[in-house]
Amino acid sequence: MLLATYRKRERNGATAVELAAVIVVFSMLMFRHPGILHDRLHDERRRNGAREGARYAVVNSSDTTVVTDTQAYVLSLMDGLNVTDAPYACNIYLADSTGANIGSAGNAQFGQYICCDVSVTYVPMTPGLLYLKTIVIRSKCSMISEAN
Repeated sequence: MLLATYRKRERNGATAVELAAVIVVFSMLMFRHPGILHDRLHDERRRNGAREGARYAVVNSSDTTVVTDTQAYVLSLMDGLNVTDAPYACNIYLADSTGANIGSAGNAQFGQYICCDVSVTYVPMTPGLLYLKTIVIRSKCSMISEAN
């Protein structure tokens, strides 16, 4: 009896197509929707927010609502950041020369530092993957008060 010889078919492009499909699904799970990494990790927007927030607080340090007004101003500069998806914090305070918190920004006298500390927390959809829990990205800016 003759055994039929099995001829192996060539599948040169099948692996590339399967890999592409897996990468698309993985990316959708990891980043939830297109542009989420850009929205959360955009370095320039966060740095500008901290710098402009410090500038705003320095100019308006004599106002009684300087902290809340500055926080609202910085959030408006964050270009539509969804604070429910990306936990966000903006702290305005009187600082020493190293940037450490030493009191309320409303008490700043002429020549003292006011600091704006902006942080955004990135929480991946699949936190167990690659042992990623959260990533906190932070920018601080201190400026010398010229008010009061």
